[in-house]
Amino acid sequence: MKLCVLLILFCLVSCQPSSEGGVLTVASYNAYCLFDSTGDGDEFDGFCKNDGYSEAVYDERIRNLAVLLGKHVDADIIILEEVESEIVLSDLIESGLRKKGYLHYGLASSGAETIAVGFLSRIKPGAVRIHSFEGERPILELSFTHHGQNFTVFGVHLISRLDPGNDEIRYGQLRHLSSLVDERDDSFVIVAGDFNADPRSEGDVLSEYPWRCSENTAMAVSADPGRVSDDILYAPLLDDETEPGAPGTFFFDGSWLLYDSIMTTVDSVDGRGFEHDSTRIVSRFEMLDLLGRPLAFDPSTGNGFSDHLPVIATFRRSC
Repeated sequence: MKLCVLLILFCLVSCQPSSEGGVLTVASYNAYCLFDSTGDGDEFDGFCKNDGYSEAVYDERIRNLAVLLGKHVDADIIILEEVESEIVLSDLIESGLRKKGYLHYGLASSGAETIAVGFLSRIKPGAVRIHSFEGERPILELSFTHHGQNFTVFGVHLISRLDPGNDEIRYGQLRHLSSLVDERDDSFVIVAGDFNADPRSEGDVLSEYPWRCSENTAMAVSADPGRVSDDILYAPLLDDETEPGAPGTFFFDGSWLLYDSIMTTVDSVDGRGFEHDSTRIVSRFEMLDLLGRPLAFDPSTGNGFSDHLPVIATFRRSC
């Protein structure tokens, strides 16, 4: 087992309301190579000072991202993938998100990753944990009590599928996540992140039940609330009743893919406590290129945000 340290910081300032009564919103966004302005030598190509990724470029990027998150995402809890350091999260808060009520933030890292999963939250977590085994990206776990209900949010970023050798690692990470969700049977669970897998495609990693699942599927999901069970998560972006707002969250090799998602346990569709209300993909014109595809941030021009689009889910407390 790989020993991991969770780098977790809380920004403690004057209290502000976390959300309107009985409503909970959770978002996930792969922020695309969100490096800070300090050169450590392990930044990706294009994000070093020699490439033009200067402090001024970084500062402008953070200001623009803070505006985007605060105005167009505006969720109680935001899971961010591809964050280099807790400095980035702090800078986002100080660039305007503090005024929007984001008082708590943290980063899950073992110290070995160049980029990691982080979070920004209006609601103070009761507990924060990190889970990782050798060869896996750490999984972030946040526990909350909100409007009298306990719930858990897992933030994940599965390893890229571009290298065929990563298939086994991605499968193992999702099996690990599935076991963690099973262990949290005393609370409502939300799973959010970039899965680098589209449940609409054939495969044994993340598959839509029952059409694409096999006995080897790492995690089964369903578009039908009636099929959701202890072993099958609800994936609202697959639901015909959902108006997603975009054909996918990631565009690659001529196709839209649904790599980013927010999924929930059966507790969100059982008529008690927080119930799923809506899920959508955030697709603003400033986030897109001229063909309507996600526009990744370009350090040389300062344009764009990410090659992924954010997802936001809303839950309402039932009577």
